[in-house]
Amino acid sequence: MEQSYLPLFRKYRPQSFQDIVGQPSLVKALTNAIELNRIANAYLFCGPRGTGKTSSARIFAKSLNCEHGPTVNPCQKCASCVDITNASGLDVIEIDAASNRGIQDAKELIAQARYAPISGKYKIFIIDEVHMLSTDAFNALLKTFEEPPKNVIFILATTEPHKVLETIVSRCQRFDLRRITTSDIVKRLREISDKENIKITDDALFTIAKNVSGGLRDSLALLDQVSILGIKEEISKDLIEELLGKINTDTLCKLLQNILNQNIEETLLLVEKIYSKGNEPANLTENFIDFLKNTVLVLNSKDPQNIKDFTVLIQEDIEKIQSLNLDKEKVLEILNIMIEYYKEIKTSTNPYLWFELACIFSAKSDMPKISIKNIEPKTQTINQAIKLQAPIEEIKPRQPKEANPEEENVCAKSEEKEPVLQDSAEIWLNILSKISSLPTKALYSGTAKLVKIENNKITLGFTHDNALNQAKAPNRLSILENTIKSLYPNLTVELIKISHDTKVIEVKPKVQPKSQYQAQNAYQNTSELKNIQSEEKSSQQNEEQKQPVQKTKKDYSAKVQDMIEQFSGKIIED
Repeated sequence: MEQSYLPLFRKYRPQSFQDIVGQPSLVKALTNAIELNRIANAYLFCGPRGTGKTSSARIFAKSLNCEHGPTVNPCQKCASCVDITNASGLDVIEIDAASNRGIQDAKELIAQARYAPISGKYKIFIIDEVHMLSTDAFNALLKTFEEPPKNVIFILATTEPHKVLETIVSRCQRFDLRRITTSDIVKRLREISDKENIKITDDALFTIAKNVSGGLRDSLALLDQVSILGIKEEISKDLIEELLGKINTDTLCKLLQNILNQNIEETLLLVEKIYSKGNEPANLTENFIDFLKNTVLVLNSKDPQNIKDFTVLIQEDIEKIQSLNLDKEKVLEILNIMIEYYKEIKTSTNPYLWFELACIFSAKSDMPKISIKNIEPKTQTINQAIKLQAPIEEIKPRQPKEANPEEENVCAKSEEKEPVLQDSAEIWLNILSKISSLPTKALYSGTAKLVKIENNKITLGFTHDNALNQAKAPNRLSILENTIKSLYPNLTVELIKISHDTKVIEVKPKVQPKSQYQAQNAYQNTSELKNIQSEEKSSQQNEEQKQPVQKTKKDYSAKVQDMIEQFSGKIIED
C-alpha cells in the first residue's frame, strides 16, 4: 500500500537535541541536567508558536526513558523511543489542556500519576497549552506539583505564561524559548529543500523566514505549500510574496514615485490595478506603510546593508531605493499621512475610498513653506489669537501710522450692532489648519462651505445629505468642536444643508505650509517666535530710516524661514 504524504513540518520534526534549531540555552540546560542526574519534578516551556516547545518536551522524555538512558543521545530504535515518536507511549502521556481543562480532568491526571511507570524509568506528563486550564484545575494540581509521586515528571508548554497561575510557575523550572532567527530558519529551509529537491532561490527562502515571526513550523508549512511549484521551475521571491498577500517592491516604488510626482491619475490607476488583484485596502496600506518605513531607514542609515537584518528588504531592494534619489523629508511626511489614514481605512465601511483620499492628500501636500512676507497683518493677528487661545475680537490688530476717519466710522457702527467676528474666511482657514486628524480635515475642507460667522457662531453648509451626515458623525464633529474651542472659546458651530443658491463665503488660502506635519512643529516653540518678532520689530524701526520697507520684510521672512527649517530638521532627525 502506498504510504500517505507526510507534511514537511511533521516529517522533519526534531527527534534529538541536535535537531533543535535556535534554542542553544535550552539544549545546554537539559543535556547538563541529564548528564548530572539532576532531574526536576516539573518544567515549564514557554515561548512563541513553532519554536520547539512540544518537540523539546518529547525529546527530553525520550532521553529519560530510552533503554540506554538517561542519555543525551536517545537511540530512536527501542520500544520507548518509538512510542514517544509516534505519541503512543503509556509512560509518556500528552494532554491537550484546551480540551481537558476542568477540575475533573485534573483529578483524573492526579489519579494516573499515582501509578508507577510500566516500561520506562519515569512517568512523564506533557501538558500542552497549559494556560487553558481553569483556576480550579490549577489549584487541584498544586499539591501534586509540589510533592509528586516518585519518578513522575510534569512538562508544561504554553504560549502565554502570564495566564498560568503564579503558584504553578513557582513550582516549575521555567525555560523561555526565543524566536528563531532569520538566518537559522533560512539555513534549515535550505537543508530541507536540498533533501526534497525543491528548486527555490535564497531570496525566496529569506522572504519566507522574514514573514513567519520566528516560527520554524510556520516556515516549513509555507515551504511545503509552494514545494509542488518547485519541481519543474525555480520558486522566486515574487511568488512567495504573492502567496503571502504581499505587494512586491517594484509596485510600491512605482506608487511612491507617482505620489512624489503629484501624478494623481497614474496613482489611482495603479491603486485600482493592485486592488483588482485581490489586495484589500487595509492590507495595501500596511504594505505601503512598511515599505515607507523601510525606505526611511535606508535613506537615513549610514550603512544600509545592516537594514537587511531587521527588514524584509534584500540587496536588490536596497539598491533600487537608493537609485530613486528620494527626499527623506517628503517620504517621512507621506508615512505620517498614511498612518493617520490607516485608522479610517481599518474602521470605514468604504476603505478603498479612504485609501484613494490618502494618496491624493499625500500627492497634494507639497506646498511652499510659510513666509511672513506673504502674510497680511490680519493673518498675523489671527495667528496671535491662536497662540493665546482667545477670540479674535479680543486681540487688537496692528494700528496704522495714520488714522483713517472712514475706518473709525465703520468701527463705530459695528460696535452698535451685535459682535461679529471679522475675517471669516481667515478664521475658517485657521480652524482647518489646526485640526489634528487628517481624514477629518479632508472631510471638512473638501465638502463644507462657509456660510457665515456671526453672533459667536460659525455656520457650515453642505450640499448633500451624505456629506452632512458624515460631518455630523460624533467622532468627526467632536474633533471640529474641540479645535474651535481651543482657538475661539466663545465660538460654536452649526451644520446645515444648503442649496446651490445659498450664498457662501469664498475661501481661498493665500499661503499654506509645506505640510501639516512641518507647520505644526514649526509653531510649537512660541518663545522663539516671539524673540524673533521682537528682534525684527526693533530692527525694522532702525532700517526704516535707511532702507526701503521691502528689504525689511525680506529679512524678516528669511529668519522665520530658517527657524521653520531648523524645527523641521529636528523632527526628521528624531
